[in-house]
Amino acid sequence: MAIIGIDLGTTNSLCAAWQNGKSVLIPNALGKILTPSVVSIDDNGTVITGEIAKQRLVSHPGKTASVFKQWMGTSKTFSLDEKEFTPEDLSSFILRSLKNDAEAFLKETITEAIISVPAYFNDRQRTATRTAGMLAGLKVDRILNEPSAAALAYRQHGIHDGTSVVFDFGGGTLDVSVLDSFGNIVDILAVAGDNHLGGSDIDKAIVSAFFEEHTELGKLWEDEKLPKEQFNMLIKTAENCKMALTDNPQVFMIFSHNGKEYKMMLNNEKLTDICSPTLLKFNNAVKRALQNAEKTLPRIDNFILVGGSCRMPIVKEYLQTITQKPPLFEVDPDLAVVSGLGVAAGIKERDENIRDMVLMDICPFSLGVSVRKGELNNRFSPIIPRNSALPTSRVEHYSTIADFQTEIYFRIYQGESLEASQNLLLGECEIPVPPLPAGEAAVKVRFTYDINGILDIEFHVWQSGEKFQKLIISDNQLTEEELQKRLDALSKLKLNPRELEENKLLIARGQRLYEEYTGPFQQRIENSLLEFEHALLHGHSLQIAKLYEKTSIYFDHLDLLLNNLLFTGEIDYQDEYEE
Repeated sequence: MAIIGIDLGTTNSLCAAWQNGKSVLIPNALGKILTPSVVSIDDNGTVITGEIAKQRLVSHPGKTASVFKQWMGTSKTFSLDEKEFTPEDLSSFILRSLKNDAEAFLKETITEAIISVPAYFNDRQRTATRTAGMLAGLKVDRILNEPSAAALAYRQHGIHDGTSVVFDFGGGTLDVSVLDSFGNIVDILAVAGDNHLGGSDIDKAIVSAFFEEHTELGKLWEDEKLPKEQFNMLIKTAENCKMALTDNPQVFMIFSHNGKEYKMMLNNEKLTDICSPTLLKFNNAVKRALQNAEKTLPRIDNFILVGGSCRMPIVKEYLQTITQKPPLFEVDPDLAVVSGLGVAAGIKERDENIRDMVLMDICPFSLGVSVRKGELNNRFSPIIPRNSALPTSRVEHYSTIADFQTEIYFRIYQGESLEASQNLLLGECEIPVPPLPAGEAAVKVRFTYDINGILDIEFHVWQSGEKFQKLIISDNQLTEEELQKRLDALSKLKLNPRELEENKLLIARGQRLYEEYTGPFQQRIENSLLEFEHALLHGHSLQIAKLYEKTSIYFDHLDLLLNNLLFTGEIDYQDEYEE
């Protein structure tokens, strides 16, 4: 039975499998490799994912959610069509969709997956990712850091032995990893990053600059008088401008509101100024990763760019300026992580071609307990330091601080702050000790952390010889009963059938275009949609196919007009389409 690798991204998600000695990317129902990480609920209560849902961000914002990966492991919820969903729920819909695509492509049932996460995800976020997998009907034994997966992909593309920096800048997260590669071994040395910094922040920065140039629009947004549909349209326009600047020197951002047109010219020089706060954060992440790995830039052999946001010229140029190294772009940055996950699936399946390959990962955050030091309480005492190679096991000793104390209360934390309470609390327990004078009763504490992020703790009381075992399970992990209850609730929501994807996408495109256009175009778009939807209900297959082609060509024409608007700053709203 095949194991699949899933890159669950902030902006797009993908999956791969190991077949015939190579990593194979799995297409979705629309024949595309990238599936937008967007979820929507239609009028019938059916769950829509991917490209169709992305189109509905503009036309149905109250029923659609995106960028939920950033909130994994938190208490935040998303309201879609008056139903509440957690980030894990929404992620599970994306995973279910990818699972269905894989089963259709591989022609077998899929029950197990390796899922990638940003290297800087903490325990709660990793646990939430596993939960999302279980809610999608997948066994997730292995969670793999995204830069580690990218490193596996580059090894398959013949990257030479040496030390590399993997700069992974995606839609919502930034990871910087330093690794050594030699022979069949990939050894991760250090990671740094920001779980709330990505390409979506650049979209928001462009919109903020647009509001600064057009203060009356900005005031409307501040006063909550600009509808969410309009703001989502601005975000989409900003994203289109950002992407267009990859291959063009200049674009125009244009937005119409209440019959008035607002315009802003944008080029890469201006975009650099707009995004300078984001770019400056790159320095700290690269510097910290190198310091943790005890490396300097002259000792780095390769600087690898991963993540779709690395396509931006301003990102590539800025990174080359601060590193003085030409970045490697040999593997499509959108596909590097998922390609590596396909390799990881092959390793887990013990495929003879790669079963000897070894990926040595690390612990991204320190693990320890809270202690009293002198007169100060709540100090963090690390037992496993960050960037320790996995699996690892470390021991520390702790003693009582009061006379005739009968127990030691341990709080287990993950993080880097000196103040324990500023770190992430993973669990707590009380260990009984014999009542002795202060400092005489002692406990040996052993932390064992495996490659899947499972922390096992053994407490050994010296005086009594008693041993206590504790498996740390994140406090946000669902119990078996809670998981089954949530699984039952979500399973009642049906995913949009794969065979209806193309027709649904065409309708969603039309609804999005209707929102984006004004004037005479709107009536024609509505008429085209009505004609097509009527054919779906009452027409025969040949009629539907002909009308699908006719409507697609017309919508392509409208998208082309919007695309030209980016480059010319002008649009002829009276333009008549010749059939």
